[in-house]
Amino acid sequence: MVAAVDGEQQPGEHWLNAERVRLYSAVALVAYVLFFSIWIWRACLSRQGDASLFGGDFVAFWSAAQLALNGNPTGAYDDATLRLVEIAAMPALASAGGTLPWLYPPSFLLLVCPLALLSFGAAYGAFIGTTGALYLWAGSRIAFWRGAWLPGMAFPGIAVVCATGQNALLTSGLAALSLTMVRRHPVAAGLVMGILTIKPHLALLFPLALVCARAWKALAAMVASSAALLALSASVFGTQTFFSFLANADMARLAVEGGEAKLVRMPTVFALVRLLGGNLALSYGIHAMVAALAAGVVIYAWCRPASFPLRASALMAATLMLSPYLYDYDLAFLGFVILWLAGYAIERGWMRWEKELLLVLWLTPLLGLLVVQAIGFQFMPLAILATLFHIVRRIRTERVQHPEPCHNNETRVGEVGHD
Repeated sequence: MVAAVDGEQQPGEHWLNAERVRLYSAVALVAYVLFFSIWIWRACLSRQGDASLFGGDFVAFWSAAQLALNGNPTGAYDDATLRLVEIAAMPALASAGGTLPWLYPPSFLLLVCPLALLSFGAAYGAFIGTTGALYLWAGSRIAFWRGAWLPGMAFPGIAVVCATGQNALLTSGLAALSLTMVRRHPVAAGLVMGILTIKPHLALLFPLALVCARAWKALAAMVASSAALLALSASVFGTQTFFSFLANADMARLAVEGGEAKLVRMPTVFALVRLLGGNLALSYGIHAMVAALAAGVVIYAWCRPASFPLRASALMAATLMLSPYLYDYDLAFLGFVILWLAGYAIERGWMRWEKELLLVLWLTPLLGLLVVQAIGFQFMPLAILATLFHIVRRIRTERVQHPEPCHNNETRVGEVGHD
């Protein structure tokens, strides 16, 4: 959601003005506070029904950390072993059915290991608190207009991550933070990008962007950072954990293909086609074409001069279109896409329907939870795809109007500019 600043193509005051943005965001924040207060009260005091599944996904992080800290890191990749620790921490899992497997590389296991020193509740609070602070810090480096903090904090993608206890505030925060530093501090940016490999499929397009921009220092630092993290985790946990990780990754693939994964919560083209009745070959084929298109948008944005907010938002949005395995909590990436595009529009003027697009994007994580299962149609990847087309249109317009960009928020290929 964005403030009301109208461009030449949209004369007069838009219905989504600053007052409405503040009101809607404030209402959303109040709703989140009430929702989480009731859920936490039920989880901590009443212990009824599914209430104790609050932050349920986080139990896999904490349990894996417990096993690793107690000398059994490979046990984190064994469902039976991990499940015993999970049920001890969250008894409601015993009747909930299913498993919460550890699907991450040993490098992420290394990062979450300190959580085992805390109780489950304290570890959850520390994890969400620190990753949330990282997310908001990265957002503060992007948003430059007054009042951006309110719609930024009210973005439903943050609430989804907090409810699930997932790591998307960490991964999206790392991605956005690295991009805010890449022009002035390329080595530091690359080091941060290397940490993003804790979730490998979210890091794949970053080297492509750096190659296109000829940002060799950042690329070298990213490679060094990720390699050092892998080497350190191998020395601490042993190389067997890497083979166990690959086996679990294949298990996740089979779960997605077999329909055991919740496709209604997966904002991917693969899930869209499968829910419409497509077979595996068709689903993978269409997804691959869209993923290639998304990578093409990154190349288009980063190979030639363009304003940096457009480059950054293209990379963040395209990242969500690459892998068939993605969940709704990963849509936390969209919060930064909205900030970059809104800031660009405030400075340059709004295009027709741009505010409506950003509003839909802002609502997508919430609508995905409330609507997709009810209608049986996975619309979320379409919202991201529409955003990519809009970014391409913005870049094309800019290049036609300003063949030689010279503003502070623009950068030539390989150029180091301002943050």
